[in-house]
Amino acid sequence: MANFFNPISLTRVFELKTPIQAVTNHISRSAPTGFSVTRLSNFEFIFLSDLSLGTLIKNGKPPAVNSIQTRVILTQVGKSTAVTFTTKRRFELILTLGAWVLFTILQLVSKQSIPIWITTAFFPGLLIFFFLLYRIQENMLQNKAEAYLKQL
Repeated sequence: MANFFNPISLTRVFELKTPIQAVTNHISRSAPTGFSVTRLSNFEFIFLSDLSLGTLIKNGKPPAVNSIQTRVILTQVGKSTAVTFTTKRRFELILTLGAWVLFTILQLVSKQSIPIWITTAFFPGLLIFFFLLYRIQENMLQNKAEAYLKQL
């Protein structure tokens, strides 16, 4: 659960007791439910959620922005396969943090007053809301993807 609150990315590693080729065949031949798969290389994939509340995606039809996704890397470990899920950094959160810092600096040096609730409540609340919104959806996608891969 400590990884859930990591502000950079959500990472999960687990092992499947099947050879790597069987896992890649399963991904190629069996369509998942709730997300789509894009192959990047032989043992690397992107799993893209079909529904994303924070980025307004429904039924896997992405607009110009990337939605909730996780990068999947398969690694052969003896006769088993290690699976690593990693989410990407959320630019939206960095942008909101930057706006919060900018508003705070402007409030300190400017003669025009900005309501104090904007810097003390609005921006921190916005950051927490979107962080949890994205992180919960990323966690749900990784749970679906793990269940899909464990169907072997």
